[in-house]
Amino acid sequence: MTTTAQMTRRRGHTRESGWQRAYYRLVAAGLTVAIGGPQIARLTSWLFEGSGIGSHALGLALLLAIFAGVVMLVSWAGPIMVSPADAWWLVLSPLNRRRTLTRSALILLMLLTAAGAILGVLGTAVFGRPEELLFAVLLGIAVMVAAGSAAVLLQEAEAEFDWVRLAAIFLVAVAGALIWLRPELPSLPIAQIAGVALIAAGLLMRTAWRALASFPARVLVNASARMVTAAAASLGLEPALLTSVAEERYWRHRRLRSRRWPREGRWLIVRSDLRMLSRRPGRLTVLAALTALPAFVCLAGGTLGIAVAVLLAGGLSAATATAAGARWDAQNPELPRMLAMRGLSPRAVAPAALAALWVGTAFAILSLAGFTPIWCILYGLSAAPGLTAGALRMARRGPVNHAMPVIDLGLGGIPTGPLFWAIAGVDIAALGNAPLLFGMTPLSLAVQAILGAVLLAAYLNRNR
Repeated sequence: MTTTAQMTRRRGHTRESGWQRAYYRLVAAGLTVAIGGPQIARLTSWLFEGSGIGSHALGLALLLAIFAGVVMLVSWAGPIMVSPADAWWLVLSPLNRRRTLTRSALILLMLLTAAGAILGVLGTAVFGRPEELLFAVLLGIAVMVAAGSAAVLLQEAEAEFDWVRLAAIFLVAVAGALIWLRPELPSLPIAQIAGVALIAAGLLMRTAWRALASFPARVLVNASARMVTAAAASLGLEPALLTSVAEERYWRHRRLRSRRWPREGRWLIVRSDLRMLSRRPGRLTVLAALTALPAFVCLAGGTLGIAVAVLLAGGLSAATATAAGARWDAQNPELPRMLAMRGLSPRAVAPAALAALWVGTAFAILSLAGFTPIWCILYGLSAAPGLTAGALRMARRGPVNHAMPVIDLGLGGIPTGPLFWAIAGVDIAALGNAPLLFGMTPLSLAVQAILGAVLLAAYLNRNR
């Protein structure tokens, strides 16, 4: 008979050898070169044949926006993180903390270096200066490494304020100002700037490397749990889990003050939604700054139709920002029963008010820029019902139904479950604001107001 020990030893002999691992890596590298080589060659030809975009201010705004997005992604991911097994075993054991986190730090450094190199190449292409490609790549790497090192230091210090997010918002604001004002940028010596940036990045990286020795375990455990949930959401195609991760991260270290509830039951839900919105001042600040985005689209050369589409997307986002209560009611049906709430009418007040205010403000900025007449501000009131119905439907959609069939188009299959989940809510918002998409006239304003009110009333009546 074969014992368990013999079976275990047999499995040990079947492990892949070093030459097999090298073979797999060579095959993966070859496939990467074969797939990405033509794209890199195309980018290189565009880099050395093009002369960049017309306005350097727009190019710098684009680079700042990309840099802010990468910094936000790195900060959300950790930036220092370990696997769950390491977080609950190696990190909590009396081992050298810096040696335990060396692998994670090296991976972060490699990712920052690659992102910085791509940013430098894009900067060279945008400004049309291929002769300074090397210095631009070095500058991009130095900037990304410095930003990543600062994020590591903030993570180690357990800063109460999310300084990385504030810095990203500031960069986006600067990019918006560059698009709006379009100043004449002076010609700066890239070589000298790259040298100074490399020195500063080296100092920050050295400080971050020293901080790894005293990295708090609680931060690593939280980052590990957050990334496990994000990986599960990505593999299981459940984007709603990412929203739960973001909300849990925000409220974990917040201290809230309780107040007496109002006696009137009809205003209780409305007040709770407004109170929850007031506790997220950063979200309100971002929404207020994004009201100028449709005007920036027009100033950057986009058509008015594209600006209106961006405006409706922003209005839907503003309405969705206050629809968290509807999502909680759908996930926990006992809450509306405890509050004796019938229907979704109380939950629709705050999203409708914020959507009307956001759309009206965006149209006011478009009017000041000379792209639309001043009476288009009234579209804020007419667009709010349709956007509210779409936001409530988006908030109340459940998990993705992966049991739905797959549509075969010949070139590949399209799963209908994730597709229907993605368009849930967007369809109602687009239908309720269809007159605005076809033209801006007093007749379309009246038709949109009636159509949006009918859709919102029908949706609320159906979900009583």
